[in-house]
Amino acid sequence: MSEERKVVEHYPPPVPEDELPPPTFKQALLGYGSIILALAALGLLIGLLMKVLR
Repeated sequence: MSEERKVVEHYPPPVPEDELPPPTFKQALLGYGSIILALAALGLLIGLLMKVLR
């Protein structure tokens, strides 16, 4: 039996990228707006369910 010699390549460690740039005003408005809209819809749904199931 012949032993095969394995070649292990050594790569430099990945360079950590800088932080992401802050979101644009449009992205922030869309993100926070969708969260506020979802919370308002959840509040309406809970209020409706409380009224119906009372």
